[in-house]
Amino acid sequence: MERIAGKIEDTLSIQERLKQVFDALGLTIYQIAKELGENPSKFYNILNGRAKPSYDTIMSLLACYPQINADFLLRGLSPVLNKPETNAMLLPTDEELIDVPFVPVKFYASFVETYTDGFGLKELESYRVRASVAKGHKPAVVIEIAGNSMSPQLVHGAKILAVQVDQGDWEYQSGGVYAVMYRDFFVVKRIKDNELITRKYLTLHSDNPNGGSVTVASQDIRGLWKVVGIVEAPVE
Repeated sequence: MERIAGKIEDTLSIQERLKQVFDALGLTIYQIAKELGENPSKFYNILNGRAKPSYDTIMSLLACYPQINADFLLRGLSPVLNKPETNAMLLPTDEELIDVPFVPVKFYASFVETYTDGFGLKELESYRVRASVAKGHKPAVVIEIAGNSMSPQLVHGAKILAVQVDQGDWEYQSGGVYAVMYRDFFVVKRIKDNELITRKYLTLHSDNPNGGSVTVASQDIRGLWKVVGIVEAPVE
């Protein structure tokens, strides 16, 4: 049965909501547990009703997968996943939109060579984003995904909202999806192994099993942005 956006599904337990979230993400319990650094049996017990998820587990899920609708997971308020803007006809009035610097794919190479301290925000185009989506996220940029290494969550052509991480906080980032500028590369990957404190490197992983991973030395990192939401996705 199709749900109406904003409708509260009173009959859904937290276990049922989690199952719908996992199904919507297209990921197995094993994959999700691995991303969060948890034992898969923990999630099997939750989905089977033998345990309830802790607050930390729910927050970790929301941080790791920004496309999950927090209102659905916490309160049963549909939709299951945040719906990106795919049609200008669906946008709200101008008063509800704000301009966010936009990083189009065609500019990636020039940015890496030109802006050693991050993006030159004054030189960028802008992209209109719902104020409610961008609220509290500063400084933020909209980045366009190129390639399929982060599929199925982030497909080619999707636009994401990313917030710059202060250099002093790089060593504490883990579990989420990040835009990382290093050497002559600019990639969007998931940080699973953050060894900046102990071994001076990050390991960046693709969500697509065929995308592989890359290890980056701390001295090669030139910028870090945490992905906090999906702004737009191509219509399939």
